[in-house]
Amino acid sequence: MKSKLLILVFSIICCATKAQEGTLREDFTPFKGKFYNEEYQLFMVINLADKDVVVAGQEILGELDGYFGTTQTGHVWLITSSETEGNTATIEVVNNYGSEDFTATLTMKDDGTYEFRHIAGSTFKFSVNGKWKKIPARLVFSQ
Repeated sequence: MKSKLLILVFSIICCATKAQEGTLREDFTPFKGKFYNEEYQLFMVINLADKDVVVAGQEILGELDGYFGTTQTGHVWLITSSETEGNTATIEVVNNYGSEDFTATLTMKDDGTYEFRHIAGSTFKFSVNGKWKKIPARLVFSQ
């Protein structure tokens, strides 16, 4: 009887420990994932640590740090390089034609959102229904 009780106690402890490991980790990696800005119908796909993002339909470009896209057109802005320091990353971005580029920062906030800030370079914009839609210099992306 004591051995059965002992086995039961150890089983409960093992299960509780395994559950806590999953809760603490939750497979979270900073600067990795797909994030959205609903107001401007934008998304960003990033992995600034592994730099292994492939743009669907543009595989010839190889692995990148990430990209920005919109649900309104197939054009993308590619994140070609990044440097992360603390909760802020400085990114270099170029459009998929290679004709325009800019520098921006992404800052990870405590609530899990990312604040985008355009620093220098070309205007961040997308062609929507034949017209250029300029994107503000400051945006918030969430999951």
